[in-house]
Amino acid sequence: MNQDVRTKWGRSKLGGGRVPAMAVAVPAGLALGALLGLVAVWLGVAGPDPVIGGTVYAVLLALPMTSLVYVLVVDRSTMVGATERPEESVESGWYDRAAAGAFSDIVIVAGLGATALAFIPANLSVDPMLLLVGVIIVSFASFALRYLLLQRRG
Repeated sequence: MNQDVRTKWGRSKLGGGRVPAMAVAVPAGLALGALLGLVAVWLGVAGPDPVIGGTVYAVLLALPMTSLVYVLVVDRSTMVGATERPEESVESGWYDRAAAGAFSDIVIVAGLGATALAFIPANLSVDPMLLLVGVIIVSFASFALRYLLLQRRG
């Protein structure tokens, strides 16, 4: 078979690109699902009936594990419709610029927040978890807003 022919699901990076990616991902995903089912039984989180609980864990984890293995082994260059160099796309540029701007915003907000906290009286306390959640929300909002603005500008 000609290795230059692209397929819908692509080929594996393993075996010199001759093996279909799903031929690797499906058995490996099923094996990982079964292994995680055994781990659930071993840890005692599979419920009162370990056989049923372990089987349920294995079945429910088989698809996510198959997907994970597929993502790890597929060679994008062998897939139909895959972008040749996704890192050079317009969207990638938007992402990079939005992430850089959001990082600057986080540094500014963290600096201003640390300065404000220095002036809080000793008898008042601030929950550190609440502060961390605030920084995370600001970072998500900053990135999303910057990305959307860059996307609108084109």
